[in-house]
Amino acid sequence: MGKHSRRKPSYLPKVAVGAAPLALLLAGPATALATQTDPSIPLPLDHQREGSLDRGAGFTTEDDTSVFRGFLTNTERNVFGKDLGDAKVVADVRRSVSETVETRESVTARPDKVGALGAAKTTEAFKQGQREAVKVDRYGSIVAGNETELERTGARLTEVALDPRTGVPTFVSQDGRGLRAAEGTYHAVRPLSGIGVINETDQRAGGTLDRAVRLDGAFSGDLGGVLEAGRSSGHAVDFGDLASVGTTSTQHGNGRFKGVLPLDVGSGAAFGQEHAFGGTVGPGTGLVTTGQDVDLAQHGGGFTGAGSHTISGDLGIGEVASARGTTTSSVRGVLPTADPAQAGHVTQSGTLDLTLLGQPTHTGYVAGALPLELKPT
Repeated sequence: MGKHSRRKPSYLPKVAVGAAPLALLLAGPATALATQTDPSIPLPLDHQREGSLDRGAGFTTEDDTSVFRGFLTNTERNVFGKDLGDAKVVADVRRSVSETVETRESVTARPDKVGALGAAKTTEAFKQGQREAVKVDRYGSIVAGNETELERTGARLTEVALDPRTGVPTFVSQDGRGLRAAEGTYHAVRPLSGIGVINETDQRAGGTLDRAVRLDGAFSGDLGGVLEAGRSSGHAVDFGDLASVGTTSTQHGNGRFKGVLPLDVGSGAAFGQEHAFGGTVGPGTGLVTTGQDVDLAQHGGGFTGAGSHTISGDLGIGEVASARGTTTSSVRGVLPTADPAQAGHVTQSGTLDLTLLGQPTHTGYVAGALPLELKPT
């Protein structure tokens, strides 16, 4: 496995993408902003504000296609602070709004094709976050915050063409829409320097809807969509150089469908989750993770499915010794089927890596059933 690295006492396994980073959680509030105190606020608060407005647009040509790209981004940040003797209270509020646009237009005149095409893509996003902190001299701090994100996407394409050689016209129309939302929270309580409790959570949901129509002497159309949701959380207790312990958990799932005209319909669903628990005690470190996932799909009168379960462990004592093991069970199958091998296939695999005084060793295996097979890895 190679050289084992000791984790820092403040180690907390990373939660899913979108969760609030611990570096932001524990960072001290910014105090050097560009603007002065806002005199319009009657309360005796220190108020500092900064913001920006970025925009741009341009035309380019790619082969026979004219392309327009534009963007607009507006950000704002307000920091309110108040000294209360040995304590200081700070509130940091941030907002941002952005939009991007890309359009494409082209006219084609060739011996095999005469036509025109128009396409556009847009993205709109909104983000807002705030953090409140209370810091007491010679003692610790309390930090709490949240962040919200909304995003909407869209895409369309329309093409009309004619083949002069055959006289067959072609019409293509495609359209797609997407929407995503996420919200995260984070809290940290540090009564003394190097000692504290940290919590993070994140929830997200989204969906897409796509359609397509094509006429070229015949008719065909597609309609599909996906709905998905997920959550993640992380918790840690830090005792400075003595010990620390942390745990994370994530779950995610989706449902989907797709239809192809004149008659071809499919649907499916998937679910997965991961959990981790780790920490350090003196020179010793440890981490245990588990994960499960399931995917089911239906097409016509048949069903396909797959799933797996994985457990991993990692233990180490400084630079002296370390051990890491992983075991995975997986199953997949197709129903209905006349082939027993396709009806269900089970696989079990595992690895074990040991390192003692810098000398690594590795062992592994794969075992299968229906049909049975066993081989080293």
